[in-house]
Amino acid sequence: MRHRLTALLLAGLATFPAAAEQLTIDRVVASPALSGAAPRGVAFSPDGTRVTYLERAASDASRRDLWAYDLKQGKPVLLLDSAEFAAVPESEEERARRERQRIPETGVTEYVWDSLGKAVLVPKSGDIWLKPLDGPVRRLTRTEDAETDPKFSPDGSHVAYVRGGNLYVQDLATGNERALTTDGGKDGILNGMAEFVAQEEMDRDTGYWWSRDGKSIAYARVDESKVPLVNRYDYGADGVKVIPQRYPFAGGPNVAVRLLVAPIDGASPPVSIDLGADPDIYLARVNWKPDGGLAVQRISRDQKRLDLLFADVKTGRTRIALTDTKSTWVDLHNDLFFLADGRFIWSSEQTGWRHLYLHDRHGKRLHAITRGDWPVKALAGVNVKSGQIMFTALKEGPLETHVYTARLDGRDAGSPRRLSEGSGSHGAVLADEGGAWLDSFSSPAQPPQLSLRDRDGKVLTWLQQNKVEGSHPYAPYMANHILPTYGTLKAPDGANLHWSMLKPPGVDAGNPAPAIIYTYGGPTSRVVTRSWGSRTGLFLQALAQSGYVIFMLDNRGTPNQGKKFLDVIHNAFGTVEPDDQALGAAYLKTLTFIKGDRIGIYGHSYGGYNVLMSLLRHGDLYAAGVAAAPVSDWKLYDTFYTERFIGQPGAKDGVYDRADATKLADKLSKPLLLIHGMADDNVFLDNSVRMAAALQHARKPFDMMFYPGERHGFYDVDLAAHYYLSAKAFFDRELRGK
Repeated sequence: MRHRLTALLLAGLATFPAAAEQLTIDRVVASPALSGAAPRGVAFSPDGTRVTYLERAASDASRRDLWAYDLKQGKPVLLLDSAEFAAVPESEEERARRERQRIPETGVTEYVWDSLGKAVLVPKSGDIWLKPLDGPVRRLTRTEDAETDPKFSPDGSHVAYVRGGNLYVQDLATGNERALTTDGGKDGILNGMAEFVAQEEMDRDTGYWWSRDGKSIAYARVDESKVPLVNRYDYGADGVKVIPQRYPFAGGPNVAVRLLVAPIDGASPPVSIDLGADPDIYLARVNWKPDGGLAVQRISRDQKRLDLLFADVKTGRTRIALTDTKSTWVDLHNDLFFLADGRFIWSSEQTGWRHLYLHDRHGKRLHAITRGDWPVKALAGVNVKSGQIMFTALKEGPLETHVYTARLDGRDAGSPRRLSEGSGSHGAVLADEGGAWLDSFSSPAQPPQLSLRDRDGKVLTWLQQNKVEGSHPYAPYMANHILPTYGTLKAPDGANLHWSMLKPPGVDAGNPAPAIIYTYGGPTSRVVTRSWGSRTGLFLQALAQSGYVIFMLDNRGTPNQGKKFLDVIHNAFGTVEPDDQALGAAYLKTLTFIKGDRIGIYGHSYGGYNVLMSLLRHGDLYAAGVAAAPVSDWKLYDTFYTERFIGQPGAKDGVYDRADATKLADKLSKPLLLIHGMADDNVFLDNSVRMAAALQHARKPFDMMFYPGERHGFYDVDLAAHYYLSAKAFFDRELRGK
């Protein structure tokens, strides 16, 4: 359950000028997008002459186009207009892949460079398209079944892709296609594809990997035959589609996964890589090493042990290079980087904080590259010539992400040099040569920007300055924005609980207002950050401008405050989160400018679950709640996520029973609105249906709004607007008496 909604944009003045416009829900979801350009999928071209990115179409914020910024000429060029594909519907495979990656827009949603920087591959409308920089787009496939996940070979001569559960390679010079596998698409077999939990929970959206010499491909062979096949009913304007889906419910069987290496010319049979004696494991990551071997990350079913295996691709034999273990769980990462001599960088939370370490080619740890009571977020790149690494971290505290550089030799491990400027959230992409890097930045006062910077952090050029002025879509509303304030509360164990608040102008002790707590609270995301907000952030801003105080608090069990803070949620779903949110509600009741008997709570996904448990366990503190797309019974959610944090069902400690909201239905004492997409393929509709049934059997009145055809992310503009309008109308009725 990866949650990509971040805390609010939130900038502005203390008074509302007469000429300023008040933000409305209809405008929040309309085009053009209020955040402006907001580029995504940012990358340097392999030759370093361009920067490519996906930008929302000006005429339709629900589509993205592919742009390239020419660094020599200093101007952007439209590479691929998504309008070319607008009339052709996306395939079910593409829609599911987009949902797993939390990509709300259609159009061009992903692209891949060739190694020379001369062309890009784009999957769209079930086929693969090649766009040379100096020529027209070329269609590579024209089949009834959908192709996904295309990749160039390292030399650019071939393209691989997945179709119908099999892996194919096409020679670009001749157009000839070869099937590397033929047993996929039947009896639950998938070749070269990432299974559901790999995409949804493990941040792995591919199932195959080109060798560095382009002669072989390593691929996962997934057998889903033992995973329950459930029918998902996709209700739409055209009727009902029955979509069968393999879904690994907590405690049930997972896929059986193998890793094989096959030559693309078919000259010899695939070699099976030894993943160990225990078949009930997860294949987490696969990388090719400089010496031609494989580096394979294998994590145990209970996720308390992560092994890095080194494999001989000729024999299939493996050895364990290193192991990370935890008594709670080990989190996956993408920080493995090999140097030419076989040494490698790896990250670990061994000290209680995620840090980067250098290992020798056998796996022995040499020294720490970073150190301190703060977490590294991600390795951004390595400049081998200068002996420097670039990484993002939360060294300034859990609300801000900055970009740093440190020496590979570890001499400045405790005092890395900060490169990013300005309080807020920064991301980085390092060029292969020269030390230049891309800074993606946003703050409560600034929507996403993209700049090219030198090795010292100085701006070389702006690719997207995105200032909110002039014709910027947000300019008419900027003066009415409400700046968030921040603070902390103390948890029972002394930990700091960070909060933020939007307080409308004119609200004071003489004119108190109702409040809405927005919550997530799960172990994979935070809501209190110094960054520009998502669409949900804009919705909350609209609520604030309509007169509600908006409050957000990150309870214990959320990330970025160290492993100890996070581990509190282990085997404790449905307890620590609502308990800490209750501290926030109790704090609001002490504020004279808030109507203490008019506090609502709202959340989506894990946040929806947190709302349910807050109303059921601390109903005396709240006046009403909106629970959207909630899990109600964790036996209905997937293996990888659920078992990581609360083990498997049937344990003697009763964790699942304590975490089951349906078992507390008779405790509901305040108004509740349940919202759910009827085609949700992540948190199944069954969760809200079972919650509804439990409440009905307990004779508890509640409101319910289900959305035909909508999945977990609510990407349809009209349905998203209706969702937000329904939530607001509910709060207006219950908190204001309208």
